[in-house]
Amino acid sequence: MQLKDIAITLQKFYLGIFLLAVMVDGFAMDVSPYLPGQLLCSEQGVELKQRYSNRRVQDWKPAPDRSGIDTRQDAELILYGIAILDRTVETIGPKVADESKRYSSNSLNCSSCHQKGADGLPGTKYYAIPFNNIVNDYPNFRARSMTIGTAADRVNGCMSRSMGAGKALPVNSREMRAILAYFNWLAEGSVKDQAMQGTGLKKMDLPARAANVVNGKKIYQSKCEYCHGVDGLGTKSPDYAMLLNYQFPPLAGDDSFNDGAGMSRVIKAAYFIHSNMPFGTAADTPALSTDEAFDVAGYIVSLERPHKKERENDFPDKKFRPVDYPVPVYFNGDAKAVERAKYGPFD
Repeated sequence: MQLKDIAITLQKFYLGIFLLAVMVDGFAMDVSPYLPGQLLCSEQGVELKQRYSNRRVQDWKPAPDRSGIDTRQDAELILYGIAILDRTVETIGPKVADESKRYSSNSLNCSSCHQKGADGLPGTKYYAIPFNNIVNDYPNFRARSMTIGTAADRVNGCMSRSMGAGKALPVNSREMRAILAYFNWLAEGSVKDQAMQGTGLKKMDLPARAANVVNGKKIYQSKCEYCHGVDGLGTKSPDYAMLLNYQFPPLAGDDSFNDGAGMSRVIKAAYFIHSNMPFGTAADTPALSTDEAFDVAGYIVSLERPHKKERENDFPDKKFRPVDYPVPVYFNGDAKAVERAKYGPFD
């Protein structure tokens, strides 16, 4: 076989891999000429981040009418996806009857962070990290690994961080297919490749100071403790002993997210709190001031939680490291720099 023929064969092979990823994850942002899983250099990462941020932005699109699911061929999958994301502890939690389904290792539901909108569906609340446009956001560059990641990769990132030390869902498992089917259903009628208003978290201008943990604890005790419990340990449900369920999720302790999760970082936590807490708050009418949200976030990230193994391998390229990710090895043992990364102030 000549070199030209080998090159054509390889091109067809890699195209097949890409098309398989598309079929599994749904087509999204234009990441050509890169392939899912491909390792990128700094310049490629910067270019893709710019391409991502420069996309046109479509208006917020609510979820389709839930009543239409039953008539679909993939109805069973979509409904199972909804159940997993809304009742994670009961469906793939650490105490479910079928041990092979024990993927999550803590007591959070995906909807603990990806909150339900007025439609009651997980991940459909405006500026509460919704799923409405996720199939148009992925595949995408993931700075944490310097690779092209898919929506399935994003799900499994949560499994090993937000869901404690959970196990990755196999891409062809019924559970992953169900979650992706739900994502695809949510995005029906949206504009391909475009961003969407109301997704992610609404940013705010942070105070030009470090988060005040002492003040944050006082605010927490007056505004948050009733639901999330003393020291952020949550409010257990009556069936806790059987399933490890909580009525209101823990923000610290063994049943909560680990220190590699996005919500363990003070900036992201402050954005989430400002737009969504106390429970029932809407992003357009926050109940806490930016200073209060920042201080509460500081208090929450100060609490003890599980440690993510090999966290020092995250963000191998320094250029892409979040300013609020206090990994000691990043700072060569400089305790003051680690403290600043944990609480601010941030430039």
